[in-house]
Amino acid sequence: MNELLMRRVAAVCMGLTTLIVPASLFVSAEVVAQLLASWWVPVSLVLVVGSAVTLLGAAVADSGRWIGPAALLLGAANATALVLLLIAWNGSVAPEWMGSPPVWPANTVALPAVVMVTVYPARIAILYTAGILLLLATAQQMLKHAAFGVPAYTNALLTGALVGVLLTAELAVMDAVRAADRRRDEVLAASALNASRAARIAERQRLDVLVRDEVIAVLRTVRAGTPDPRHRDQAAQTLADLAGRSNPALRPAELSAGQAARRLREAVNDLGDDTHVDVQVTDRRVRYPYPVCEALTDAAVEAVANVVQHAGPGASRALVGVLGEDLIRLRIVDDGVGFDPRRVAADCAGIELGIRGRLREHAGAAAWVESACGEGTMVSLEWRRP
Repeated sequence: MNELLMRRVAAVCMGLTTLIVPASLFVSAEVVAQLLASWWVPVSLVLVVGSAVTLLGAAVADSGRWIGPAALLLGAANATALVLLLIAWNGSVAPEWMGSPPVWPANTVALPAVVMVTVYPARIAILYTAGILLLLATAQQMLKHAAFGVPAYTNALLTGALVGVLLTAELAVMDAVRAADRRRDEVLAASALNASRAARIAERQRLDVLVRDEVIAVLRTVRAGTPDPRHRDQAAQTLADLAGRSNPALRPAELSAGQAARRLREAVNDLGDDTHVDVQVTDRRVRYPYPVCEALTDAAVEAVANVVQHAGPGASRALVGVLGEDLIRLRIVDDGVGFDPRRVAADCAGIELGIRGRLREHAGAAAWVESACGEGTMVSLEWRRP
């Protein structure tokens, strides 16, 4: 998205500049009439101005897909105008008092390269710039001296150096913009994956509650003979709950310590059964806020998923913890390759969004990461009852 914005800005600026420059024709109109055939001015205006308008149209289009081709078209129009200038030249030379020959496209020929470098590989813009400046120098040399020589080509070399500095700076900006776009896509993809994982866990928890509290209750009331109408109604309501039709937002306000521990084990085991899980529960009747349990579970799953992905082959991992009356403490540890936490970007999706960000939303919750290269990693998750 940022890359497309940069392309649009470059196209609009270069297109408008190209439209403004022809005003210089009125300043040197008399000299132009003495040097060139009368048809060159209108033809060059139609070519260059028409291509500039096309570039502006491509810049404001929704997709922006035609910005690159429109920039190439403008470049081709500039080159054609210069070739036609050599054809229209009558062999006369510009007066001595005129410092620069009256070639009005001289101020626009390099502008398409500024747009090209936002769309195509840098070599396209570089080749175009080198070719168009060489052609421009030839036209200026002919109109000023009526023979090949050094002055115009020296000037073209200096102009090329200045354009090169501009294109280099623009390339650096485009690289940064593309990196930001890639990072944005990665963060969005990671967020979507985490949201999907949390939704699956929440749905499984919903079904667990329904099976335990309603399905089993219905089955216990079934007796031989004609069903009691109350039992039929209860069974119909339970089926509707299982299908999510009666209350799609069903979720308990609290979970017991036993439920929280079971939910944590199931969520981690979904990532593979080779994670050692040892969670101690001091009192299974203690109850915690459901959102806190959800956040801790999701953060633990994110930490284990990071181990699976980054700890390296053969690394062992474990989830250990304790669920107390006023404290939940979890540790996810591995003996893998480890890393230097100081070199992790502050907006790292796995750590910042998937772990710290989840717990930051709940009072009394916190997370931190301890690791070193070659020494494994430990992710700590805690919640203290406010």
